[in-house]
Parts: sequence; C-alpha cells; structure tokens
Amino acid sequence: MMSFTIRGKQEQKVDQPPVSYAKAQLVLFQSRKKFALLYCLATLTGLFCLPGVFDALASPSPNYLAIIQLTLPLPLASLLVTAGTYILNDLVDADLDRTNGKKRPIQSGLVSKRQAWTFVALSFGAAVLLAMVTFSPISIVIVTLMLGIGVTYSLPPVVLMKRFIVKTMSIAVFYILCALLGMTSVYNLDLAMDSPVLVASVLLTLALMVFISSTLNDMGDVDGDKAAGRRTIPIVVGKENTIKLTMILAGSVLAITWAFYVTALIADHSSPVTTVTTTAIASILLMTLSKMRKGFQDAEFMRSQHKKLFPLQMTIHPSLITGIAIF
Repeated sequence: MMSFTIRGKQEQKVDQPPVSYAKAQLVLFQSRKKFALLYCLATLTGLFCLPGVFDALASPSPNYLAIIQLTLPLPLASLLVTAGTYILNDLVDADLDRTNGKKRPIQSGLVSKRQAWTFVALSFGAAVLLAMVTFSPISIVIVTLMLGIGVTYSLPPVVLMKRFIVKTMSIAVFYILCALLGMTSVYNLDLAMDSPVLVASVLLTLALMVFISSTLNDMGDVDGDKAAGRRTIPIVVGKENTIKLTMILAGSVLAITWAFYVTALIADHSSPVTTVTTTAIASILLMTLSKMRKGFQDAEFMRSQHKKLFPLQMTIHPSLITGIAIF
C-alpha cells in the first residue's frame, strides 16, 4: 500500500491501493505517449515524404493488403520502441528525476519498478514482432539498431546518456532511424534510392530539430545533472553558449531547406510548399530561442519554453510530406 499526506488543519495519511499490472502498463504509456507519437510520426514521414509514393497508392489496382502488411507495423514498432526506451530511462533515472522535480509514475510511486520492467519487455518484444511481420530484413535490422540505442542509452556498461555530445547525438540518430524505417521499407526502398538528396535533406532536418529540442531539455536539469556527474551540453559549454548553439542549428534548418529547394529546382521537380512551411517553422523556432536567451538562468522558465517547441517538432513532419503530395 502507498500512503501520502493531506495537509490541512490536521495532517493524516491516506492509503491508496497499488495500481494493477494492466492499469500500470496504460499509465506508463500515457506518461510517455507524447514523445512516442512524435517518433512514430517520424516513421510515417519516412513512408510518405518520397516522390512517387502517392502515385503508387493511386494506381489502378494497388494491393492494399500488401501495403498494409509492409507499412502499418513500422510506425507502430517506432511507437513501442520509443515508449519502452523512455520508460527504461525513467527506471534508471528515478532518483535523479525526483531531484529535478519531475512527477512521473515511477518517481511518484504510482507504478512499481517491476511493473515498469514488464512494460519495457513487452514494448520491446512487440516491436520486434511487428518488424518481423513485414518479412523485410532491412526493417528488422533498423528496429534492432533502434533497440540497441534504446538499451545502451540508459544501461551499463555503455550508458550513452552520461557521455558528452554522444548523448544528444544518439537521440538524433534514433530519430533518423525512425524516419529511415519508413523510407527503406520494402514498399519505399526503390523510391528512397532514387531520391538521395531528398532523403538526406529530410533526415538532416529531423535530426537538427530533435538535437535542438533534446539540448534545450537539458537546460532545465542542469543542477540535478551536475550533482549526478552528468556532462550534458549546457553543463560543459554553459547555458548561454548552448542557446547560441541551438540558434545556429535552427539557422542550419533554413539553409538545408533552401539548398534542397535550389537543387530540386535545377532538376525541375521541386515544390515550394515544403520550403515555405519549413522556413516558417524554423523562423518561429529562432524567435522562440531568442526569447529564451533572456531567461536561461531560470530552470522553470526554460522548461516552459521547451514545451513550446514540441508543436514545432510535430508540425515539421506534415510540412515535409505536404510538398510531395501537392507536387
């Protein structure tokens, strides 16, 4: 039984029955569903951002059953691997997250560690099964690589999250793998090989966006991370320099977008839609980062500003797809 204290004129302890195993799995997923859906969306972007994909779907007699078998399991696999990875990290970082003032199911005692380990095992196992359903060796390899990063990010002897730069780079690589899972599926492999410049542009854009977000997320945890001996980017280079770095990276998103547009324009198969929408997103990102320079010493302010970046991360995905669909 868990107990907590209600404060009033008199203090008393109220017992709360333990959460059942079934409910615990749902609670854990709910706690991390936002980010799991983000990485799932990266795989969907990989599936639909390549030229020719909508023509194939609009063909006179598409084999929808085969398309579903080869594509639907992939974003679900990304969803499950990501959710399992986040919960695994919550397990390992339970004490540190409590120090940093984060209220999550494991840290609060709502869910036991045994229940959380069950969630990790089930989500990772289901992701492998979904990849195998596609009968695609390359999809199975990519999901395996994602699982490798997910496990080594938190667990010894590697513990990527404790390594300077490598921590954030591993998150960006994981995000790229999610997109590649869609791009290099059996259904899309030929299209990806025919559009290497577009593939590189999409992957770099997504990697930069998640690198920026992950770096800024560390800005709100500097005190706790420093006490735990972590070497995040804000700790090593300083908070002010971290903001400058993220602004440079946001500017790089603009540069990549326009460089690809010019390249595609020369090849006579360009659409300005993605360029315009991505430019708008990157511009809003730069303005948000500029505001963050004024309050980077305030951890709560940085956390609140970081939350504002999430809609931009979500919006970049349909932006990368819309131009192809219209073109």
